[in-house]
Amino acid sequence: MAMLNDNLSMHDELRQMKSDYEYLKADMDKQLIINTKLMETILRNKVSVLDSNRKNTMISVSAAILVTLTASYIRGLDMYLAGMIAAFYLFILFGHVLIYHKLGKIEYGSDNILSTVTRLRKFKRNYMILNTVSWILAAGLMCFIFPEIYNTFRIPERGIAAIAVMCAALLAGICSQYFMDRKVLKTCDDIINRLKDRT
Repeated sequence: MAMLNDNLSMHDELRQMKSDYEYLKADMDKQLIINTKLMETILRNKVSVLDSNRKNTMISVSAAILVTLTASYIRGLDMYLAGMIAAFYLFILFGHVLIYHKLGKIEYGSDNILSTVTRLRKFKRNYMILNTVSWILAAGLMCFIFPEIYNTFRIPERGIAAIAVMCAALLAGICSQYFMDRKVLKTCDDIINRLKDRT
């Protein structure tokens, strides 16, 4: 009789342990789903920074090409110089199209995390190279633009004032581009770290 009671007691304990285990497993599964959804949301927000940068660059550079060609037609800007400016903007446009195309789509549920991290690292490197080359070309272009701007005004003071305005606009552009570039590169690092946490 005592042995039967011991067996029943052990059976009850095993049933209780099994119930506790199933409850704990369900709780852990629920937590895993919540963590996965949270990571997906965070990653989606990070990826949206890159998407936003891509769209804004395409729109602003395309608009700059249109404005340059229109201004050269209306103001009588030397077509050689206008062509150089348009070619510079086209270089930036195609450069961004190429590096974003190589990056491809970034998804949290992607099976091959290593491939995604590698693509992000290459994108980050290409982004820095493209921007460095763009700023070098922009500096060289300014050497042609400033004398042209100065020569379009009959009064020298107006030419100097126009160059000063151009320099102020250029400085504002450099500052805004610097902060945007910093944001994009930091976003790349954040996404890489998030993906590495999954492994």
